[in-house]
Amino acid sequence: MSKNNAIDLDSLNVDELRAITENAQQLIAKKQHQRLYDAYMQFEQISEDSNATIEEILKAGEKLEKKRSIKYRNTDNNEETWTGRGRKPTWLVEALNAGHDIEDFAI
Repeated sequence: MSKNNAIDLDSLNVDELRAITENAQQLIAKKQHQRLYDAYMQFEQISEDSNATIEEILKAGEKLEKKRSIKYRNTDNNEETWTGRGRKPTWLVEALNAGHDIEDFAI
């Protein structure tokens, strides 16, 4: 808001302040809805350009994110992985207790 458009809130009464608050909340909701609509339209355009459904794109993204978030892999069993978040998996705890360093399993 520029200085020329600034509102002197101290000079307003309670009803006027409530009206400004209500109008601002309605405008926020409208702008949030528009932002989501614009994002959806971008998704549709990407979907059309890639000849895939939005669901297929999101599913591929989930798989990619899961692969990217893996930080550690069991050297004895490549199927066993850990993201480094939450409880350490049993295979890693056992390996660490056996004297291995966690960096031995880093990807």
